[in-house]
Amino acid sequence: MFRVTSLTKMDDKRLNRLIKRVALILVVGTVLFTGFYVLDRWRPAATPTIDRQLATLEQQVRDTPDDIVARGKLADTYVKKGRYEDAITQYNLILDAGKAEELAKLGRAAAFLGLGRLDEAAADYQAVVDIAKGGEMANVDPTLQAAYYNLGSIAMRQSRPGDAIPFLQKALAIDRSDADALYLIGTAYVATGETEKAETVLRLAVAFVPIGWSEPYAALAEAFTKAGRTAEAEWAGAMVDLVGGKPDLAEPRLKAIVDTDAGVDAAIGLGLVAETRGDAATAAEWYGKALAKSPDNAAARLGMSRVNPGVAASPLPALPTPGAPGGSN
Repeated sequence: MFRVTSLTKMDDKRLNRLIKRVALILVVGTVLFTGFYVLDRWRPAATPTIDRQLATLEQQVRDTPDDIVARGKLADTYVKKGRYEDAITQYNLILDAGKAEELAKLGRAAAFLGLGRLDEAAADYQAVVDIAKGGEMANVDPTLQAAYYNLGSIAMRQSRPGDAIPFLQKALAIDRSDADALYLIGTAYVATGETEKAETVLRLAVAFVPIGWSEPYAALAEAFTKAGRTAEAEWAGAMVDLVGGKPDLAEPRLKAIVDTDAGVDAAIGLGLVAETRGDAATAAEWYGKALAKSPDNAAARLGMSRVNPGVAASPLPALPTPGAPGGSN
């Protein structure tokens, strides 16, 4: 049998020793438990995938320096990591070898952009255009499209909207659904005072991505304000609120102009408000009101097709004076 000693019968020294032993056991146990817990839960931080890929490519290039494909992938990965000077060094080596000129200059242009060296980037993008524009597949060439787009983007960053427009027209001739190019050329038209053209392309941009971004609506608000079209400027401003996650601010602004010249747009906007709330019935009601006023409205029909799959979407309107993929640029 176990012998149990009553604490009341212990002298003070024995009792103090027992208390100290119990405290020591508790402390040691806590430390051991914490240690085991940490060791069980802790894992070394995983090296990011791009870092592992970079290390592999660097070793591959060291082992086989004539492997242009590996060197190109290494340069592209340097761009992704923001190591633009290292990327330029690799692209230069590829170009010095007389290999892959189009892709190397496209990649080097991106590195120059990352460094803010816009003129050098533009020169490389123009070189890509000169190489690719005569190709048999120029009208669907994504590399050529990217070069045109970036030439337009650089022109806009250098406050040359008039120069940007032809490049962006050519980019859109290759990919009409490029919402970024539509937005950029719209802002260029706003800057050059061509409100009608700005409206056409910016409306196309939001037709493709109606509530994913606020920039086209902000540009439309600026264009309409400059043109004195108050109700339409209010509609565009309300859409900025909606896209910004503030439907409760957008809704009363849209309802206030539903009987004005901007009524069709306001009704479509209210349909989008309802869609964001998951209220398909109310959305269909608003899209129906828009279609009653404008039966062929592409945005209204597109909205109705989302909430009522039995309704076919209308084709989107044509772009203003698009350029061809070839030409002097």
